[in-house]
Amino acid sequence: MFISRETAKNLELDFIFDNITVYTPYGEAYKKAMRPYGISEINELKEELERVEKISGLIEKRRYDFIEMRNHFKHIKDIRLTLKRLQQDEVLSTTEFFEIKLFVNILKKLDKTLKKLKWDMSKDIRPKAMEYLEKLFDPGRTGTNTFYIYDEYSKELGVIRKEIRDLENKISKEKKKVRKKVEEDLNIRLRANGEITVNKEDADLIQKFKVYEFLTYSVETYMNITFRTTNTLNIDDYNKKLQELKNLEEEEELSVRTILSGKVKKQLIDIEKNIEAVGRLDLLAAKGYHAIGFKGVKPEITDTHSIYILNGRNIKIEQSLRREGRRFTPVTVKLEKGVTCITGANMGGKTVSLKTIGFLLAMAQYGMFVPAEKMKLSLKDFIFFSLGDMQSTDKGLSTFGGEILKIKEAIKDCKKNGLILIDELARGTNPKEGYALSKAIINYLKDKETITVITTHFDGLADDGEVKHLQVRGLSIEDFEKISSMIQKEKQGIDMLHYYMDYRLREIKNAGEVPKDAINISRLMGLDEEILRDAEEILNKS
Repeated sequence: MFISRETAKNLELDFIFDNITVYTPYGEAYKKAMRPYGISEINELKEELERVEKISGLIEKRRYDFIEMRNHFKHIKDIRLTLKRLQQDEVLSTTEFFEIKLFVNILKKLDKTLKKLKWDMSKDIRPKAMEYLEKLFDPGRTGTNTFYIYDEYSKELGVIRKEIRDLENKISKEKKKVRKKVEEDLNIRLRANGEITVNKEDADLIQKFKVYEFLTYSVETYMNITFRTTNTLNIDDYNKKLQELKNLEEEEELSVRTILSGKVKKQLIDIEKNIEAVGRLDLLAAKGYHAIGFKGVKPEITDTHSIYILNGRNIKIEQSLRREGRRFTPVTVKLEKGVTCITGANMGGKTVSLKTIGFLLAMAQYGMFVPAEKMKLSLKDFIFFSLGDMQSTDKGLSTFGGEILKIKEAIKDCKKNGLILIDELARGTNPKEGYALSKAIINYLKDKETITVITTHFDGLADDGEVKHLQVRGLSIEDFEKISSMIQKEKQGIDMLHYYMDYRLREIKNAGEVPKDAINISRLMGLDEEILRDAEEILNKS
């Protein structure tokens, strides 16, 4: 299925993805790679929807287990670059081993949590514990998350480190001896590091320290001079041997890290499978939470080229309305190949209906539950949505020219099983030509395979037995004087009309039925009644 960037923007599909919350870098990668399922992938889509259905049910039944699982997800770091280094036969650092160990330990916790769900999960979404790596990274069986090049990895390493510790003890004892001698000879108190600071005004003491054999100049400021104890020949000898041992330790650690890198590389395929499983499970759980949070249902996928929506909700618009204290009117519509025209007043919700149709179809083909009571659809090759100002400034085109350019591209695919949505066709030109072009486009599309839905302000475009005509019900109030008085009194103006509009769609069979929402709205806004009666007479005569 193809959705252009412009159509995705017009449908505000970013809102969907912004509300799919994943916690791992691998889940994020799968989320970014999400694409709508194509017509040939119907079985894959059905399988994905069944998975979403399963995990949604489990989330509602085993809420705390999923909280635990997602808490584990939060601690997973991205180790893909480390694995790439392994593939290139590079030797890993201690930090990189630590990151892999952390991932392996989280896999163990995830495995334990998932077993509690008793869910017969498919292998591609089931992370598995890796006991071999657990043991490899924890040879002493300490159970900690930290990592170190343990002595257990090499007997020689253990011997070298023991010699290092012995030498460090000897150096420490020798330094204590020197410090004690200095303190006794000079009757002073040194700091634990063997240093002492003297004020520059104390010239005698400074001179005394300068000539003393076991003290040497260290550093000075504008007020003080610091001296430190000198190393004895024994300490110098010990330090030389210590450096040699540390070089040997470093070489042996490199040898251990080389061996460990080779052992971990042999597990690379299983690690990568776990990474993929974690990413897929993270995304699947996010879809499940999304379905629950927005009260979604599993869309029914059919082979019949149609779209049926029962009380579908555009969750982006719904949230915006809720913040204003208003309620979204669900959209119920059945669409088949050919053209459907939606008419109604400018503030009657026609554009919202178009957005909702495209929004829900995209959600379904992305493998998600849809916010509706029911949805039945066949898979589409593409969605095209022409909305608002189509001006192409880069090509010097007018609003109308930009619109026609986009529609021309969409019409090329009209023989496919697609969905074309056009808001206020030919709005950017004069009414006579706009009507003629709109009628011609409708005539061209009405017998094509694609489902086309067009909103229009031109009267008579839907006066064709082959074109389905839907109309927004519009104002559903009777007491105009009462509502008009309320509007004038509270000075809320046209915003208040939203509370009295009925945005549901009804099918129009009689071509003579003309909505009077524009006149009714004008009446509510207090336009002179003489003008309104004249308008009604003109309308009846036309």
